[in-house]
Amino acid sequence: MAVENPQGILLSLAVSYAILVNGNAKGWVKASRGLRQGDPLSPFLFTIVADVLSRMLLKAEERSLLEGFRVGRNRCRVSHLQFADDTILFASSSEEELQTLKSLLLVFGQVSGLKVNLDKSNLFGINLDQNHLFRLALLLDCKALDWTILYLGLPLGGNPTACGFWDPVIGRISRRLDRWQKAYLSLGGRITLLHSCLSHIPSYFLSLFKIPALMAAKVERMQRDFLWSGLGEGKRHHLVSWDAVCKPRVKRGLGIGNIPLRNRALLGKWLWRYPRESTALWHQVILSIYETHSNGWDANTLVRWSHRCPWKAIAQVFQDFSKYTRFVVGDGERIRFWEDLWWGDQIFKDQYPRLFRVVTDKNILISFILGSARPFSWNFNFRHNLTDYEIEDLERLMRSLDCMNLSTSASDARSWSLLFSGLFTVKSFFTALSQMPDSSPFFLTKFVWKSQVPFKVKAFIWLVAHKKVNTNDLLQLRRPHKALSPDICKLCMEQGESADHLFLHCSVTLGLWHRLFQLAKMD
Repeated sequence: MAVENPQGILLSLAVSYAILVNGNAKGWVKASRGLRQGDPLSPFLFTIVADVLSRMLLKAEERSLLEGFRVGRNRCRVSHLQFADDTILFASSSEEELQTLKSLLLVFGQVSGLKVNLDKSNLFGINLDQNHLFRLALLLDCKALDWTILYLGLPLGGNPTACGFWDPVIGRISRRLDRWQKAYLSLGGRITLLHSCLSHIPSYFLSLFKIPALMAAKVERMQRDFLWSGLGEGKRHHLVSWDAVCKPRVKRGLGIGNIPLRNRALLGKWLWRYPRESTALWHQVILSIYETHSNGWDANTLVRWSHRCPWKAIAQVFQDFSKYTRFVVGDGERIRFWEDLWWGDQIFKDQYPRLFRVVTDKNILISFILGSARPFSWNFNFRHNLTDYEIEDLERLMRSLDCMNLSTSASDARSWSLLFSGLFTVKSFFTALSQMPDSSPFFLTKFVWKSQVPFKVKAFIWLVAHKKVNTNDLLQLRRPHKALSPDICKLCMEQGESADHLFLHCSVTLGLWHRLFQLAKMD
């Protein structure tokens, strides 16, 4: 994000604990597990007490004792960020402000009984002389480190378009694969690990940053190699194409999910949250930098800032996101009459193009045209007297709104059209983005994947459905220079070996199926 006067410092803090017995502190305790890990006191310690520090900082900000930094056209001020006991403080590079900050932390410690853990506290300078940074660190009695940093597991100040930015993700996947290197896993076991672990490792990064195509391909290659080769087993053929593997299970895939599409679905979550969290600090920062979209709900999507800014990638999802949003009319004070989808299945701008061409205000709101109650006022404000064709269109439009009512007691809202609840989910958006023509043969999805047989059997049935088991005919196609002799079914010795023959038409197989049906009383 763009920051004016970027010179400044950042202080990362963590707290230690002391135990009060009968009102008296009995010394500082170094716990092997923090109170956050399962203790019922956790909400009080990390929410109520941390809120006291936040209020103290805001009060100092109001009295101009702390400057923080200002961002965007509206000069939105940011002095600190908090999550539980992880705190980042923003300040100018003056020693006076750092001394004020130190005094505030000492007062907070006296009030709360907590103490800043200086061993875990670091000072970071942004466009700051290193000698000056070390002097400030000496003042605060903490370490001075280089920018960039990790906060809550995400890098601050990095460039998401650079491959090195994604090294933590690649490293986590590699470490997880190293643990499984000596494990002999069936295909079903590898599918389970791919679903439950490998495919979710990048999700945290993908929920905020757009992954470069090169890194997406690298992550998918690691997943693909693990699925078909395992580890330490040498190179094996990839029996089913990765595109087919990524398809949902109802379309004969494994539901792994395409990484770029999952990335877009996760970024779409911020577009949904933006108008619903108007009081949040992140909303105010985005609004200050990019201002408001012409629809009055979203931030401006014409982002010209650096690729380092996450919102640029989020704004690129807006076109796909907006296809699945519609508006629920309350008082009509926020919804545009012509350009928003609020009645029927098509916006009025497209339904009545002749009328839209002659209206004076194309962004006019519903309440300005209809008024606040029946009978509607119909204040369209056309530029000239309407022609006969335009009058017919106007009559049709007015008739279509006969059963429509405004509610002065309810505000306008935005709804997610893909779900009956009207609430956005990443899964529904990802499914919509993944829609593609499907010409694949019928596959009993629920019968296979919901059955009680071992998962490795389900995985084998999936391969059979794709006709990708290593039968003679398939092996001959893969290695035409090697003759497989004789190319004949070893069970019946009558026909060539293929997936269809081996599992459906072979006389031995038919006898086996017949016997199984008899045992299951399915004659």
